[in-house]
Amino acid sequence: MLKNRLRACAAAVLALALTACGGTNDLLEGVPAFPVDAPQVNLVSPGDNPQVLTYQDAEEPWEANVVVSGGVAQTADPKDDASFNPTAPAGGDVMDTDLTLTVTSGPARAPQDGEEDAAREVELITRGGGHTDPDLGLEVAGNDGFTMRWRAADSGAVQSLKILPPVDSPEAGREVVERALLSVMNSTVVFPSEPVGVGGQWTVTTRVAGDAAMVRTTMYTVRAINGSEVQLDVDIEESPTQKELRIDNEVAGDLDGASLNVESASTTSTGELTVDLSKPLPTNGQIAATTRLVYAGDDTQFRIVQDVTNAVTYGK
Repeated sequence: MLKNRLRACAAAVLALALTACGGTNDLLEGVPAFPVDAPQVNLVSPGDNPQVLTYQDAEEPWEANVVVSGGVAQTADPKDDASFNPTAPAGGDVMDTDLTLTVTSGPARAPQDGEEDAAREVELITRGGGHTDPDLGLEVAGNDGFTMRWRAADSGAVQSLKILPPVDSPEAGREVVERALLSVMNSTVVFPSEPVGVGGQWTVTTRVAGDAAMVRTTMYTVRAINGSEVQLDVDIEESPTQKELRIDNEVAGDLDGASLNVESASTTSTGELTVDLSKPLPTNGQIAATTRLVYAGDDTQFRIVQDVTNAVTYGK
């Protein structure tokens, strides 16, 4: 899984950071690059007065404020419960990570080890942040200067990424910031290669970076185009790549040792984004989704129900 691979190399990355401070203008030179699965982009409808939409990076740094929310709820429900509803609820309990980012984007550098040719690069550097949990908030603040850079196509499709935590930053805060920045990257808008106009729709399907167990299909609908500003409605569907859940925990009681299969998956989502094509991240709006995964087995009397909620808010 990408998230685990990123964490596994954290110590090496920090060592590289100490070396890089001495002799290069690019602090991420030599930092391992991790490939990102290419998305499948399908045009559904071109809409009215279609045009090709691509990013035209302004290159000047700008400041973005984002709030990344996430939470997981899990229950064991009797199979004979006639009132059970497999439909995902509209939201759930979440913890918020708020970040102020310095964002730069422009033509990509020559590829290094593990990288391919790309049209553009996007770099995010944290410049302050907080968390719902005050203790974690202090650790997030201690990761000021955390850097993530990805290489991408003009359409917005990400090809690879690098991360560089600050030297001696708190570990728990590093994990929170890394997870939040991956969510920001996952929510960047990818445009189709075909022209699209007002009312036009397309889908983007990819494995979620940092969570290879989930596949996400995002439907975008163009609400308005004003110069370089594009307003979008967003709908999300998610499904698990792992169709079986093995329980190996004494706390689970009768379910300990059971193998459960995915009985159903349902997503409830809402989303509106404003994209300025001169900037790599949405400038305003929110996308939010709750996915309900239901697991059951032939030899069990219960269903395991997981509600996974994620949201990213821009311009807050």
